[in-house]
Amino acid sequence: MVRVKTSRALNPGLKMTDSNNCWQMWPKVKYYRWDLKARLGRYERIYMTVGDNDSVVIGPSKSLLESLCKEICKLKQKRNDMEFKASRQEEEIQRLNVQLREKELELESVRCQPDHEKDQEIQRLRSALEERERSEATRAVLCTSLAEEADQLRSQLGTTVKVCQELLARLDKEKKGEGELEEMGQQQKAKETPESADMSGVNTQIRQLQEENKQLKQRVAYVQGLNSQWQRYDSSREDYIRGLCQRLKETTGQGLMPGLGSVSTGLLHQEISRLNGLLEEKMSECARLGREVEEMRRKDQERIQTLEQQVLIYTEDFKSERTDRERAQGQIQDLKEQVYQLKQQLHKQQGASRENRDVVPMCRVHIGHRISTRRSKDNAERLLRTTAETQQQPAAAAATPNPAWSECLGLSDLQCPRCQAKFSESESAEYLKHWEECAKL
Repeated sequence: MVRVKTSRALNPGLKMTDSNNCWQMWPKVKYYRWDLKARLGRYERIYMTVGDNDSVVIGPSKSLLESLCKEICKLKQKRNDMEFKASRQEEEIQRLNVQLREKELELESVRCQPDHEKDQEIQRLRSALEERERSEATRAVLCTSLAEEADQLRSQLGTTVKVCQELLARLDKEKKGEGELEEMGQQQKAKETPESADMSGVNTQIRQLQEENKQLKQRVAYVQGLNSQWQRYDSSREDYIRGLCQRLKETTGQGLMPGLGSVSTGLLHQEISRLNGLLEEKMSECARLGREVEEMRRKDQERIQTLEQQVLIYTEDFKSERTDRERAQGQIQDLKEQVYQLKQQLHKQQGASRENRDVVPMCRVHIGHRISTRRSKDNAERLLRTTAETQQQPAAAAATPNPAWSECLGLSDLQCPRCQAKFSESESAEYLKHWEECAKL
């Protein structure tokens, strides 16, 4: 069995080198190609006999041919690349030669110029240099002035921020005052139910104060929005100034336009004046808003003080009315107790009079009854006069006695039916003794 050699065995000396040495390897490549063709020819002439059959020609394998074809394609590609690079290098060399000829011609023309033209060129270059120096000096001055202005704007911005913080603190205090007023209003509403009509005016004033506080909050939000807009404007202004400085550097770097420096400086001065005008307008507007907020805060403080005084007056009136009401209730309770005691005494006297009627003889009882009825009428008239006088008093207006009770009060005086002797209620025992003695006579 015959083994077919690989491409490495056929090409022991073939190695790839760098692209810079490709031109040197081109003869070697040609030699290797010729060597490969010779070896392939030797392989084609090999004959072998297999058994009793005829001889067989043994040629190169298919894989060997494919590898050789690939190597040949790679070498062709490298050759094409090297040819393209060589053409590019030749074009670059030609371009450089053309530039060199142009520079030589310019140098020759400068050498051939007379002395006054050389002096003019030198003067032009000097003027351009001086203009560049002046533009750099103006740029430095503008940068310093802009830096100072930026510092001033930052300080003014800090003051505006402080003012806004103070306004916010004042608004917080006013909110707390409103909360206290609302609590006091709620307490007054809970206590002063009969005086809701008077407190409605206070509630309307409190609502007005709340609306004014809302307006103040809106104005503070507007001031904060202006502050944020001013911050954005300041940042955009700084960016614009940086862009102007950069463009100034670019224009001064050319050195061939002497009038551009003066134009750029004029534009910068105009822009600075415009920005200063805008800054003054914004600062005046902030000051105006601050004055308005201070005036509104002062008015709110005065209204709050007046409302507090009104609330104190209402509370004092309510307390005095409540004490009067409690005093009247106490007097009414005392009168009710007196009426109850009088009713108890009346019941006791009626029970005692019934017992006396049971003991006295019939004839004398009738006489005494007639006398007592006459006396009772007199007593009833006297009691009616006294009740009319008592009705004029305010303390007894709620408890007016009925006529039955006034008639019964006539029986409170004890009188002997025979001798017409009178006794009081506390002398009931003496009245009984006198009545027994009088009956024995």
